[in-house]
Amino acid sequence: MWYAADDAAVVRAATGTPRAALPAMARGVTMGEGATPLVTCAAAGHTVHAKLDSLNPTCSFKDRGSAALVSAVADASTPWQGIVVASTGNTAPSVAAYAARAGVPVAVVVPAGTSMAKLGQVAAHDATVFTVEGTFSDCFTLAQQTAGEAILNATAVYSANPFVAMANRTVAFELLEQLPAPPTHVTVPVGAGPLLGGIDQGFREAVAAGLLDRRPAMVCVQARGCHPIVQAYEADRPVTAWTEPITTTVGAIADPLVGYPEDGETTRQAVLDSGGSAIALPDAQIHAAADDLARRYGIYAEPAAAAGVGVVEELSLDADAVVVAMVTGHGLKEPPASDGADGGLARPADPDAIAAALVSAGDGPRAA
Repeated sequence: MWYAADDAAVVRAATGTPRAALPAMARGVTMGEGATPLVTCAAAGHTVHAKLDSLNPTCSFKDRGSAALVSAVADASTPWQGIVVASTGNTAPSVAAYAARAGVPVAVVVPAGTSMAKLGQVAAHDATVFTVEGTFSDCFTLAQQTAGEAILNATAVYSANPFVAMANRTVAFELLEQLPAPPTHVTVPVGAGPLLGGIDQGFREAVAAGLLDRRPAMVCVQARGCHPIVQAYEADRPVTAWTEPITTTVGAIADPLVGYPEDGETTRQAVLDSGGSAIALPDAQIHAAADDLARRYGIYAEPAAAAGVGVVEELSLDADAVVVAMVTGHGLKEPPASDGADGGLARPADPDAIAAALVSAGDGPRAA
């Protein structure tokens, strides 16, 4: 499953050249993904380092894997001629963008009701979109049935797409360069979990190369309305598919894992091996975290992307803990429902009202 770099490559990756840990491709398809900002915020009285993978070229963490996958498809030595991808919204526009750059045809399979903002991105890149009345797992099954010798399934799960977890290792190497001290905890919003698994593997390689003594605790965050990995973690058993009704509205991490529970088990093992934890949050707590990031810190994240910050209040942390929260997708991916053209936010304008609003707002907290 993993592409493991040698120790020298890992050292280069953790000291300014993250791509040194990736395999060389005859045709590298890139748009400058990775090397995303690390900014501070606060949650439950702790400083949190927010890793803004929402600022990748297509505004989500998926670009790391898409660049590696499309580079492989575009390589003349591989048999693939096209790409099919199942998505809850972020993988589709990411793969479509990189495929457009490489001139590779792509078909996207999404659940009915997927965010129009995300589908607009896909359409802009001239991908063909198919909708399914069902869950992400139903879309994945259809993608697997379509894939073959000439068509690669780019769905972001371990079992179908080894490129995605391989590329996500670069997050670990970037964090080692960006932070003054190695992280003790990394929180990750999870559907199937190749982002968490990839980051953990990067830290494994860093330990093997002598760059740090131990890996950080990996924290898997899911929505309470669909949490098969957390359910298995709490029951201390292997992951099985989620068979209850999906009641969360945080669709980007609502993966029931039907047909591929082993992918969730890979993530659970990474959590256990790293001394981490798996926690399910109610939708209200996830949305509150997204609101707080935007209002207090200027970070506009889609709800699922804020779950890694929202979970911090559930952790038992020492005073010297170094916590990283992965912010995985931009808020423009899933904007709030609007009551009208102005979203119900605009007020009648006059100088006194404007001045009063600014004076009132000036009493609020300010980030350092």
